[in-house]
Amino acid sequence: MERREALRSLAGAGVLAASGCLGIVGLGSEPPAAGDVFEADRYEGRDLVVELADDVPVQESTLYDSATGTEHETVDRPGKRVRFPVVFPDRLESYVDRGLSVKAKVSGGWVRRWVWRPVHGSVESLEVLADGRAKLDIESQAEAPLLVRYVGFTGAVATPTADAREGSFDATQLDAGPGVVGVDEDRPPSPRRSDLVVPGGETKTFETLYAPFAPDAARGERTSGGGDRTVWVSLVHGSGGVTSYSFPR
Repeated sequence: MERREALRSLAGAGVLAASGCLGIVGLGSEPPAAGDVFEADRYEGRDLVVELADDVPVQESTLYDSATGTEHETVDRPGKRVRFPVVFPDRLESYVDRGLSVKAKVSGGWVRRWVWRPVHGSVESLEVLADGRAKLDIESQAEAPLLVRYVGFTGAVATPTADAREGSFDATQLDAGPGVVGVDEDRPPSPRRSDLVVPGGETKTFETLYAPFAPDAARGERTSGGGDRTVWVSLVHGSGGVTSYSFPR
């Protein structure tokens, strides 16, 4: 099938923003400027990598959410490069939220840097397998890693799932898990579920663990919903966004 149109709705979507230096946290003698402490940051796989300056001693570095005040992880006496895991597929959790920041304790106080990047997953193709299951390619189109929290099918399918396009949809209430598994080297899924992570700029192929297109045993039909032949595929991000795409049958 070829994708016909897309409806994209990211929770808290906005203009793509680069990370930046946000200044000083704490009191005491004046610490160096944030730009003199943090050199760069980037996402690699499931991790955030922060580069620190060589000439400024850092006592500790902490990954935290500036919106909630939650501290995720602290590294004492970090070296030049600090690596923080930010995506946890085994528990379907992602730290990549708008408040994601790092702070470094230096002489005189704390210095912080905003490190959030947008997350955007796109369903690039959809194939119906002989047994009624679906095969699809999911692309992570932003810099931060995409955690595939849930994939749902509605519209012209025999077995529709919960509709993630509805305003009342709550991913935390899902009992069935993501509903998909990575193919090839990612199958069968391990308890760590590394197959659910799509690094920024990469594409992975998934198959459903159920058969949304299985023929209806009573009517011998593949579709439901009368004359509407549109299939909607909704991708729920572990970071909270939802993107939905339609495919003609």
